[in-house]
Amino acid sequence: MFKRWIVIAVSVVLVAAPMAGLVPARAQDAALSVLAPESARDAVEAWASAFAGADLALAFAESGAAVIEGLSDADIVFYDDPATEIATDCALGRVHVPLPDLAARTVACDGEPGPDAAAFLAFAVSPDGQQIGIDLGLLPDAVEIVDQGGETVSVPQPVRRIAAAYGVGTFYVYAVGAADRLVAAAYLAVRDETSQAIMTRIDPDFPTITGAVSVIGQSETNIEELAALQPDLIMASARTGWLDAAIELGVPIMRFEGESPEALKDAMSMLGAALGPNATYRAEQYNAYYDRVLADILAQTELIEDRVSVYMSGTEALRVASGDMYQTMMIEAAGAASVSAELTGFWNDVNLEQVAVWNPDVIFFVPYGGANAEAFQTEEWAIIDAAQQGRIYRVPKLTGPWDAPIPDSILGIIWMAQTLYPDQVSLDCATEAETFYDLFYDYAIPDDEIAMVCG
Repeated sequence: MFKRWIVIAVSVVLVAAPMAGLVPARAQDAALSVLAPESARDAVEAWASAFAGADLALAFAESGAAVIEGLSDADIVFYDDPATEIATDCALGRVHVPLPDLAARTVACDGEPGPDAAAFLAFAVSPDGQQIGIDLGLLPDAVEIVDQGGETVSVPQPVRRIAAAYGVGTFYVYAVGAADRLVAAAYLAVRDETSQAIMTRIDPDFPTITGAVSVIGQSETNIEELAALQPDLIMASARTGWLDAAIELGVPIMRFEGESPEALKDAMSMLGAALGPNATYRAEQYNAYYDRVLADILAQTELIEDRVSVYMSGTEALRVASGDMYQTMMIEAAGAASVSAELTGFWNDVNLEQVAVWNPDVIFFVPYGGANAEAFQTEEWAIIDAAQQGRIYRVPKLTGPWDAPIPDSILGIIWMAQTLYPDQVSLDCATEAETFYDLFYDYAIPDDEIAMVCG
């Protein structure tokens, strides 16, 4: 093994020296040691040559398996399959996937991985890194997507500038690790001081992104201001009314409609495919996480026989979610029954007489649009069991609301189940929230914010 690595190191010095005088990092502490399979040489050398950060010492092994064997001598490793289980006492960073068949991680056998190592991998999966892959013929220069409006969309690669006019879909961009590509966006329900402050901690560019266009959203968007930002991709709801005007810009438009678990996961996959291999991988990771957590919830709730009846209220007390909406699925997954499941369309306006007929056990109301608990505590509502018993609950939100089909909504199902059946389920909202925000927002959520959303 020792002789083999000497041969590899010497060959790397000969190849890399004209670029940056690279030698193995263990022999030159100022450089970061990068170990990759020989099959990835062209891409890794090109990324290293273009990287503007720390010096990099490149070494190449015979295979991805050989890389794993030698990872303790590296700061960064590239290997073949992101699903590879790596047994080591060293600290490994997040998986990055710069090419469909190439994964990478930072390695720190003493302490935590340094910022320069993480910066190099961030570069490799960035649009600039993708462009290098395109130039080498390793990535396509365009991808074709069938969006959730049924339209076939050709998206030139790489996508550098995203305008997200769909306030739900903006959160998808964060979950697939592409927030740094947002140039303008609507954020569903991120209007109050608390959620804006948290969103700014998650993404310091949030104030700039949200203020880049004077009006941006599903019902109305300033097309001229949007055009001035020169986006490479526009994200919109499939129900957006101004798309005919936007089509004239000649910018690819992807339409989203995530009103079911399958539609939410499809939206994630669709966006991932449009943004490159790393976003594709993160979308796959999210969908697998969603399926695993939902299966755990259902295992604890599907056998509940005496199901609580729930009235899911919208922005006004007498506005209720229909059976076609994601909120109804959440209630059912949490082991309850929505009283308005027979309604169709989207938010329906009803009267109090209908609510009295339904007579729900519990009222949930959304954390946006002026909805509040006091609306259900009037004399008129006293005829409803849920109001009499004080079982009126505001759905949580950290940034986006947990009742909407955003990535965070899986936590909303956990919260619903815990709220409805505290003695019958063993789900842990606090632990899952900590895991979720670390994985999909790269955010170490503090204890006070966990308490705020999980109660």
